Amino acid sequence: MTEQSSATASLNAASTTVRRGTFSVDIILALVAMAGPLYVDIMPAIIATLRSEYCLRPDQAGFVAGANGYGSMLGALLALFLVSRVPWRAFLIGLLATLIVADLATMAVYDYYWMLSIRFIHGLAGGLLASVAYALMSRTADTRRSFGVLFVFHFGFGGIGIAMSSFFAGKMHSGIVFGILAAFGMIAAVIVPLLPQFRQPGPSSRSRSAALTEWLTLPLILKVCGIFLFQAANLGLGAFMIGIAADLGQSRAFAGLVVGLGLTAGIPGSLLMILLSRKLGWRPVAPALLIAGVAKTLVLVGTTPAAFALSVSSIYFTMAVALPYVLAACATDDKGGRGTVLGGLASKLGLACGPVAAGFLYAQGSSHLVVTAGLASAMAAAVFAFSFRLADTRGNN
Repeated sequence: MTEQSSATASLNAASTTVRRGTFSVDIILALVAMAGPLYVDIMPAIIATLRSEYCLRPDQAGFVAGANGYGSMLGALLALFLVSRVPWRAFLIGLLATLIVADLATMAVYDYYWMLSIRFIHGLAGGLLASVAYALMSRTADTRRSFGVLFVFHFGFGGIGIAMSSFFAGKMHSGIVFGILAAFGMIAAVIVPLLPQFRQPGPSSRSRSAALTEWLTLPLILKVCGIFLFQAANLGLGAFMIGIAADLGQSRAFAGLVVGLGLTAGIPGSLLMILLSRKLGWRPVAPALLIAGVAKTLVLVGTTPAAFALSVSSIYFTMAVALPYVLAACATDDKGGRGTVLGGLASKLGLACGPVAAGFLYAQGSSHLVVTAGLASAMAAAVFAFSFRLADTRGNN
């Protein structure tokens, strides 16, 4: 195989090759994957910009932000069908170019309906980009470490996003927040060529139906359901955290600051996940989910500022331990990358459905929402424990 042909090898023909186990590859993949959903981490700054500079009503700003999310879900769905058919390196660069153009166009367009379309396209490309990066992470030498590094960046940029929206919102003019997104996309596009080749010798001769049944197994389906439950619990509770704090007697300003800064607790959480995965393998997955569920219920005792800050930090810390684990676990059922793509889609669906269900629960009382979020995480732990047990049973037969 020539160098040129290997550069256009499809994701379906990817596996272990040179330098894939190095830490630098994990960092590059994490930065590339972050380029798509980075807007989530600086969402407060984006909403503030849409309202102040683009003169959008609160509901319009919400719809523009939502267009990104819906486009991302569609992108993750399309990735299931495209991930095994496209030359991944050229595809990544093309998607990053789309993101850059969309962000630059947003800086110049002030029409609400045009903005909806542009941000939907941005979300579509971002969802595809993240899914392809997830598929590549499933083929690294240490998938758990790859996802751990990804979430170190996620929680790190989340904290930066809160700080930026809190301290620099008044200085962000001419849609510069979208320029920041475009600049990050340019950096990601520059480092894509540094990734090693992901390929395996020879295409598979199995039929499509046989290949589908080989990777879409019951253990994987259970893991996908567990991811949906966990992410629905995470954002369902997170969306109403400030309201819950007010119910507990905390000021909304203080609660917003605590929730924003609490994201930084996810950085040591993700690092701990990397350490645990090296020492204990997959064994901590179900306990981590269960502990994350217990941490959510601690919000109910946050009647003092210190107790509330500690409970929020514990939520993000335990979430950061469990979340990379559950996404990486999908790679155990399909080294071709489709399992992690499906897990990413389930994650996005959970993030979309969680706040909707949480709204109904919160209307019944904040304790209903908190307890339900904890129970959903516990259910996710049980589902993952059963999926691993089932996989072990099948492996021994």
